[in-house]
Amino acid sequence: MLARPRVCVAALLLAACPSAPSTSATATGTGDTTTGPGTTTTTEPTTGEPAGWQVALELGVDKGALFSVWGPQPDDVIAVGGQGVGPTSKGLALRWDGAAWTELSLPPGTTRLHWLAGVGDALWAVGEAGVAIRRDGDTWTPIATGVDVPLWGIWGAGPDAIWSVGGDGFVGGPSLLRWNGDAWAPESLPPLPDDCHALFKIVGTGVTDVTAVGDLGVVLQYDGAAWTQQDVGSIADLISVSGPAHARLAVGGRANARLAWWDGQKWTGATLDRPGLSGVWIDSDGEGFITGSNGQILRVTAGDLEPEAEPSPTNLLLHAAFGFAAGPRFAVGGNLAGMPPHVGVILQHPGP
Repeated sequence: MLARPRVCVAALLLAACPSAPSTSATATGTGDTTTGPGTTTTTEPTTGEPAGWQVALELGVDKGALFSVWGPQPDDVIAVGGQGVGPTSKGLALRWDGAAWTELSLPPGTTRLHWLAGVGDALWAVGEAGVAIRRDGDTWTPIATGVDVPLWGIWGAGPDAIWSVGGDGFVGGPSLLRWNGDAWAPESLPPLPDDCHALFKIVGTGVTDVTAVGDLGVVLQYDGAAWTQQDVGSIADLISVSGPAHARLAVGGRANARLAWWDGQKWTGATLDRPGLSGVWIDSDGEGFITGSNGQILRVTAGDLEPEAEPSPTNLLLHAAFGFAAGPRFAVGGNLAGMPPHVGVILQHPGP
């Protein structure tokens, strides 16, 4: 079938990236070298935190690529991803405790995971074949969503107000679901372009301020009563969105990068002469960074349409960005330019 490859490749801004060597899923900063069947992890000793972006962990085909990273505090950060596509794919979750990345156990049959979000005391993750899992304490629990299309994003205002977005990416309409505390149910959407087959990410500040982005530059805004489509002045696909109500940034583009800022009243955008973008993290002051194809990392401030490139230690596609205003920053991705098997990478920056 063509639908799954199209979602895996096109919907994620896949750009040509070299493969990385097969490596294990545990890394520390001690200068140790560990080996296993077909795996090798080597970390160099350091004197204090290195300046700039560094490769923290490389994953081989036994683990796959990473699609999302999030955490409540600098010594409690989780990254998710996996290997394969569709219902036979395999999910992966890793946790950073401030010193090392270690793999977390997932429920049997968990498919590849695409995004995660903390809501209250719980952590939610969604992914291939409509999978949704919730982590309470150290336990993950599968939660039926009622859909079998890939879910690409999730965000919540509270335990009874969580939204997830997705879609096949090639056929059918986009999916937008809401968790009411007991079950997932589809939301009513305004008429959308026929060729809009997926929504990719969603973010907000509360139940009256939620933004979803997707195919053909579609942007949907929820005001607590209804979803309405907003004009961003471009049909370039938007892959991710982050930021507060007065400084929200959507990023995407295929052959060329696309930025669109929301200032609370209107969208202002620009197309850049650089490869497509796929990850963005904006703090409460409107500052942050963007990631994308060919290992791009761009520093940005509120309203800025000319972000500043930072040195990157990888050419792999960096699919997601996350950080802390006064602390470390993370970028994750892999060789997502082609079909599986994929490899993955985690980058870290001491901040700010």
